[in-house]
Amino acid sequence: MRIPDPVQRTFLSCRALIWLASWIVPREQRTGWREACTRKVWHWCQFLAESRQLNRDKKLELARFCWSAFAAAFWQRYDREQFLQRQDRLRHSPGFCLSAIALTLVLLTLISGVVPVVGSFLSSAIPNPDRVCVISLNGKFRRVRSETLLDLASAWRSSKLIEVVAPYSWGPGSLTVSRHTVPILSARVAPGFFQVLGLRAAHGRTLREGDDQTCNSCVVLSDQIWRLQFHSDPAIVGQTVTLDGAARMVIGILPRNFHLLSPEIAVWTLLDSRSPPFSNFVERIGAVARMKLGTAQPRVEADLADLTENAGYVFPASMLTVTSGAAEMRRYVVSFALFILLAVGCAALIVYARSGSAIGRPPSSLRDRFRWWLFFVAKSILLLLVTGLLAWTTVRWLSIYLVGTIHPMTNGIAVWLFLVLSVAPLSWAIYDQQRRCRVCLQRLGTPIQIGAPGYVLLDWSGTEMVCPAGHGVLYLPDSQANWLERDRWDNLDDSWAGLFHEK
Repeated sequence: MRIPDPVQRTFLSCRALIWLASWIVPREQRTGWREACTRKVWHWCQFLAESRQLNRDKKLELARFCWSAFAAAFWQRYDREQFLQRQDRLRHSPGFCLSAIALTLVLLTLISGVVPVVGSFLSSAIPNPDRVCVISLNGKFRRVRSETLLDLASAWRSSKLIEVVAPYSWGPGSLTVSRHTVPILSARVAPGFFQVLGLRAAHGRTLREGDDQTCNSCVVLSDQIWRLQFHSDPAIVGQTVTLDGAARMVIGILPRNFHLLSPEIAVWTLLDSRSPPFSNFVERIGAVARMKLGTAQPRVEADLADLTENAGYVFPASMLTVTSGAAEMRRYVVSFALFILLAVGCAALIVYARSGSAIGRPPSSLRDRFRWWLFFVAKSILLLLVTGLLAWTTVRWLSIYLVGTIHPMTNGIAVWLFLVLSVAPLSWAIYDQQRRCRVCLQRLGTPIQIGAPGYVLLDWSGTEMVCPAGHGVLYLPDSQANWLERDRWDNLDDSWAGLFHEK
């Protein structure tokens, strides 16, 4: 019987695919494998032709079989069972666990944009920051009026230990952009504030001496508000913005790595004697000064305290402190890090109270014990970094989406969100560590339920898992009814090696 042309074309196409796939098969098996697949396709095509079923659906089914020949040829060359065993060991290995978490951390770091933010904190836009000091007032009094702050600054200028001094005050404000208002932090500073710091603007210029006479309504924007609200447009310099309901002219943009006083301050305006009187919380007022060369901070602090008392300002239970600009930035970073550590500690206590047990009994040998704890600590730290970065990124994106800028409370909210979210990764770290081999740290497999939960007081009831390499067996109880009912690890000797493929 002569095969019709459509059937012949179908068979030739299938035979061509099988011929291509056969080159993956080892040479000694290639001819036999190719003939067996071709014979199967030949009989299939002949059956479809004789039964008049060679339609579109049957041709697609035949094509799927021919394309699957490539996968079949691949497994003909490589042992499928051995390949899957290696893949399973890799997936349960400690290296794969750490690599997966580290890769997630890297991807999240690239997406979140945290690298430029961290880089801006590591560098300083202020030249010679050790000579710049921040003068702060601490005490039981809560508020200070503007005229009091200006009088204090006038008294401090008479000190022979500092070259120049400029007061500041900062607090909440509002900026109107494109018919919507965003909450910000705004600072009022003396005209020579940025000259004391030696800071140059990234675009335009900063406030300077004489602006209180010629540019009383001028403002300087931070890099962050400039990028978020004005799309990094340098043409904003010279234009007008609305700050707290009043029109202000933008004269400059500050560098990205300037974070003195508070990193969330978005707008800088003038503070002078002609400004309307105001009162502000004591934590938000002070002054910056440039110390003379070779002057120690304790001497400056004592001298300024004497000048404050001589000027007639003796605050009850108050204390004047002087810190360098670099120390002020370190203090902000350290305080934020302490809040993070406090959140981690609280989350760890919550997880330990919920779990009711530790991470399991560690190995007996010193070397295995060190690897055990090193893996657990590294895994927990990476998971906490991922969680912290996720919380920080989520809060910042929500703030930008809802209010159009980074809200001043963003970092605080991110810490609380991190506290809530960190419970889950720490719980998983303990759960994962409990179910790993005490010798090779491979994730244990083959869970088998033993006993009955109704007899926990009389007999064992729990789950047994075996190390795939044959190192031992772990027993985990369903519930800890007494102090004897704990996890139990039993090592396997060489007599068990025949039950495992590799050991």
